[in-house]
Amino acid sequence: MRIVEGLLRLFSIERAEVKGPSMAPTLRDGQVIWVRMVKAPLSRQYLEQIRGRVVIVERDEMPGIYLIKRLEKVHGDLIWIEGDNKDLSLLELQNDSRKFDWLSSQTIRGIALQKFSRD
Repeated sequence: MRIVEGLLRLFSIERAEVKGPSMAPTLRDGQVIWVRMVKAPLSRQYLEQIRGRVVIVERDEMPGIYLIKRLEKVHGDLIWIEGDNKDLSLLELQNDSRKFDWLSSQTIRGIALQKFSRD
């Protein structure tokens, strides 16, 4: 297994574990997803192509904390991300653009390899 994970890292593919209910019902707490990590800023054209996909974001205000959210909107170099669990109140555990507004597209650290659709 370590050899496989080493090869995946060579191609910038990492595993990420979902924590919390914000992406339910699409992704559940404890689920592992595979993510293609990005090192360079993404072009506006590519951002439009991946709109609707699950991305990994690291906010400047929370270094080392990675959020797994859906890329909902793109406006130039700004992105709007949201969790899929719309029943979760903004005051309880919701940590997305509805709480902190637009983000720089440079905060995207990875893109989920599988296309997860909302139920």
